[in-house]
Amino acid sequence: MTREFLEGRRARYISPLRLYLMASLVYFLVAAAVPRQVSKTTVSVAGIDIGTVDGRTHAADRVGADTRQAVTSQQGLTGAARDSALNDIAKAPPIFRPFLRRVVIDPAGFRRGLLDAMPRVLFALVPVFAAIVALFYRRRKYPEHLYFAIHLHAFVFLALALADLTKFSRIPLASTLGGIAALIWIPTYANIALRRTYGGSIIRTLVKQACMGALYVFASGIALLGAIYWVALFD
Repeated sequence: MTREFLEGRRARYISPLRLYLMASLVYFLVAAAVPRQVSKTTVSVAGIDIGTVDGRTHAADRVGADTRQAVTSQQGLTGAARDSALNDIAKAPPIFRPFLRRVVIDPAGFRRGLLDAMPRVLFALVPVFAAIVALFYRRRKYPEHLYFAIHLHAFVFLALALADLTKFSRIPLASTLGGIAALIWIPTYANIALRRTYGGSIIRTLVKQACMGALYVFASGIALLGAIYWVALFD
């Protein structure tokens, strides 16, 4: 589809933006409906692992246990339990304190705010990814990279949605295989898409793909951290 758009044959295809919005909508609808299971050792908020629980001997362990309890029940701690948790959080590294306080006091609101923010964060990352691609393929203009970025992100959403569908079976093996399949399918597709759109050998494209992936992970980490703090402090 990207090649067709770049060559001017667009009438027969859905617009890239509409395709992206439809694919992201499908993914977020599926992700919101997936049964959430929090393990005994991992604290997860909106699908993001934020700590582990091994016991309650140390302050960090108590914070992890309190956070897990709030996330699991989706109800904030109250009374002495909340006061104790807040005292322990005050001893945590400053970078973790804002969202830990929010999770302990209002876990449902924090999760809801983060889920509301994620579509906007991911949409804002699309032009960032296009700029990263432009660093490695400079012979094309930026709008052409943007078409590619939108199409690739739409595919990623659909692949992740299919992987999430396996979780409805509640069979751990099925969920694991679905995740592994997506983990293999997405980079394989990305490599093929890059070569069909921009040309180049498999090895050369793999090297560029690895570099682009590293830069994108870095940018995504900053954006995700910003979203977490924004929700924790202002939402």
